[in-house]
Amino acid sequence: MTKTSTPSEDRVSHLRGLAAAQKQATVARLKQAIETLEAEGREVSTFTIKEVTGMDYMVYYRNREAFALFQQHSTHLRKEREKERAKQSRRTSKQKASMEKEAIHAVKVSSRDPLLDYKRPRLVALLREAQHERDEIKQQAQTERAELERRSHALLQDHMQCGLKIARLEAELAEFQAFMERFRSSLKHEEQEL
Repeated sequence: MTKTSTPSEDRVSHLRGLAAAQKQATVARLKQAIETLEAEGREVSTFTIKEVTGMDYMVYYRNREAFALFQQHSTHLRKEREKERAKQSRRTSKQKASMEKEAIHAVKVSSRDPLLDYKRPRLVALLREAQHERDEIKQQAQTERAELERRSHALLQDHMQCGLKIARLEAELAEFQAFMERFRSSLKHEEQEL
């Protein structure tokens, strides 16, 4: 039994294919612009790339491969790396070795937050899941709070009942002591009469 794909699955795979092709086209256009700028001896920057290709910075910023290519060839970033290397050469050999490790890591493309690659519908779905989890936690906290308030109320009622019982027993004790005092005095009175 073979599984046939639904029209929505076909559309999704078709859209994924188009997105991949568009990413590669962006990389190719950026690469061509960089080669042109370097051949002309011009600096590679967001402004010159836009001038040559008409591509806005955000077009290749969202494309990891294209952004890595831009970072590698950017005149400004290259100068920054050269400044860092010059600083390193002035340091002692031990510091130089540790700074070279950092420079190697600095040249690599920084790992971006994977959420930046998500499209809006996926982000909305993630947001709704988080809100749903938050609401469940909030509901659980409210239930626990209500239970604690119920227990606190029950303890307060027990405490009040104990206080009333103690007051009643103290009153009975005072009444009993008064009775005993009268009883003793009447006994003394009878003994004196005899």
